[in-house]
Amino acid sequence: MLRIKINGIVQGVGFRPFVYKTAIELGLKGYVLNSTSGVEIEACGMEKNLELFVERIKKEHPPAAFIREFHIEEKEDVPYTEFTIQQSQNRKGSTQISPDLAVCKDCIRELFDESDPRFNYAFLNCTNCGPRYSIIENTPYDRPVTSMKNFKMCEYCNGEYTDPLNRRFHAQPIACPTCGPQLKFLNKNFEEVESDPITNTIKFLKEGKIIGIKGIGGFHIACDATNYETVSELRKRKDRPHKPFAVMCYYEKTSEVVEMSEEHFELLKSPAAPIVILPKKETSPIQNNVAPQNPNLGVFLPYAPIHHQILSNELPFLIMTSGNFHDEPIAAEEKELSGLCDFFLTHNRPILNRSDDSVIRVSKPQNVMMRKSRGYVPSPLKLPFKTVQTLGAGAELKITFALSKEDSFFLSPYIGNSNSKQTLDFYTDTLKKYKKWFELEPELVVCDLHPDYMTTRFAESTGLPLKKVQHHHAHIAAVMAEHHINEPVIGIAYDGTGYGTDGAIWGGEIFLADYSKFERLFHLNYMPLPGGDAAIKHPIRIAYAYLLAAGIDPDFLENISEIEKRIISKQIKNKFNIFQTSSMGRLFDCVAAMLDLFPEITFEAQSAMALEFLSAEKDVSGKDNYPYNLEKDKIDIIPLIRAVAKDVQRKEPHHRIAEKFHSTIINFTLEAVKKAHRKTGIRKVVLSGGVMQNKVLLEGISKVLTKNNFTVFVPSILPSNDGSISVGQVVVGNKKLKIEN
Repeated sequence: MLRIKINGIVQGVGFRPFVYKTAIELGLKGYVLNSTSGVEIEACGMEKNLELFVERIKKEHPPAAFIREFHIEEKEDVPYTEFTIQQSQNRKGSTQISPDLAVCKDCIRELFDESDPRFNYAFLNCTNCGPRYSIIENTPYDRPVTSMKNFKMCEYCNGEYTDPLNRRFHAQPIACPTCGPQLKFLNKNFEEVESDPITNTIKFLKEGKIIGIKGIGGFHIACDATNYETVSELRKRKDRPHKPFAVMCYYEKTSEVVEMSEEHFELLKSPAAPIVILPKKETSPIQNNVAPQNPNLGVFLPYAPIHHQILSNELPFLIMTSGNFHDEPIAAEEKELSGLCDFFLTHNRPILNRSDDSVIRVSKPQNVMMRKSRGYVPSPLKLPFKTVQTLGAGAELKITFALSKEDSFFLSPYIGNSNSKQTLDFYTDTLKKYKKWFELEPELVVCDLHPDYMTTRFAESTGLPLKKVQHHHAHIAAVMAEHHINEPVIGIAYDGTGYGTDGAIWGGEIFLADYSKFERLFHLNYMPLPGGDAAIKHPIRIAYAYLLAAGIDPDFLENISEIEKRIISKQIKNKFNIFQTSSMGRLFDCVAAMLDLFPEITFEAQSAMALEFLSAEKDVSGKDNYPYNLEKDKIDIIPLIRAVAKDVQRKEPHHRIAEKFHSTIINFTLEAVKKAHRKTGIRKVVLSGGVMQNKVLLEGISKVLTKNNFTVFVPSILPSNDGSISVGQVVVGNKKLKIEN
């Protein structure tokens, strides 16, 4: 007899019925059950059939399952008379929780089959699809510990739920129109509107209304993406003048709005169903104000039954943006969106655990994960070494936390982009749940060096042993951990903001780094940042200060007031409220403002993105370069700034300046890395930081380094931005702890 214990994502994904069916086919006796430590199996039978049983479990398990650990031991036979699925048991240890999964083809077919009992029912699902993470209260994953506990199954659903050969066997969210959750359509005063909720939703969307739609992990705010006036109104209500909106596309119509390959389409159709950023088509019917002054469009496919009910040939393109106020967490209740929507399509199944949509930008050599959330969390990821139980607290923007246990870590969903009370409440609530689900009690907390980050203050308040990690060291360490690199690397961290060990604002750094320490080999020379964060929202002020520092008359700049000029000049002269920065992000802001792209921004990295788009996302290697100096540990950008200023005043075409600027960064990065190699002998190079979301730079730097025989590692399953800082904190903090002990 074999006793098998399996740990991983093995609950709520059809694992037990798969095991049961396989055992029956092979004539085995015994049982399978869920426990808090995973799935447990005992099986008796012919030796060759037991061997085949193990092989098939490993190779043929349900597609949504993930086997982390597989333990087998031989025992004396027990006189089982049949193979059964037993009740869940509490065992020492913990299992993982499946992410929410896009509705599968079988369920979609039933959704539109008039003869099916679940025809046009917005909550159909099976063991291969549907909500998991968003509905769970506790493990092991069973209906009484989900948001479905108050919906008593009818006889029909119970028959499927208890049939081991049915694809809905122990599908915990199982429901039908008789016994399950129901939709409601509300007006802006939260009063119910008569008539069918789906019919109402379609009708009012076509009429140009803005509707809050309660989905799986939170609310979307929806409107017709082909209606210019409605999109403008949505921008006004959300106070979002320029930041792109994502568009959910009717399956058959996606190719009308974006350029995509079969590989991109497969990513869109995957169970995670992320938003994928792809090049716009010139002939697209999507209105220009959906993603203004942007050559790309974030698109995703319907992933919940309710989406399939709304989208059609008649209504093929909907803005489906996160249901929240500016930079706040995604809403779980319609009343949180008061004032934003004309109507609400909602329902009575609670969202217990919020998760925003994940976002991926297609790129080479790897796609760039920009936001890792719904469809991907809370799946565990392996670390290159064992840790004490640790909390990585995260950064200030793109907030996530990471919890580690042994050699695994669990990344939180995207929490938010502000330090508001709502963000902190979401953060602490999710952290509490993670600790309970994964039976974790941190022995160590690790945070950023910056003393004023919300996450730093939270880490300090825990009373746990505390380690602080430099921001860009954490960026590099996160990519190292993703690729299981356990040796020193040359780490390139091109970023916007990070508190340096000398009190300056870093962000244009080339390190020699391992997990425990770093040496700053090169960095952009320090430039003046007047007023700190205030200047980041007004890049024209950065340009003015940089030009003064470079000895250039900045009077050619437009869109800067005389008052601003006088104040900045006085600040620089008196060295008052002036911060020193080596940030690559601020250099982008400077050049973009010199080109008068966005002298004032309304969302993070807006001006830098505009500068990238001028390069048309093409290969700029081999272009002419602006001058720069590489001296000792500094990349002197003053010659570059002077040369750009001359080109601007000569009225050189903006796209040529942008291409030449990008090419220069690629060139001085290669030169610095070559020098770093001569000093260290290292050929492994890690690319990290928010600026590495720039496709021109990421692809260009990767290409030239690879051509020069460097092995390049880029973030792929983790974000290159601050969403991965928490992971880097975990590994660096643990190495520091080990050295100290």
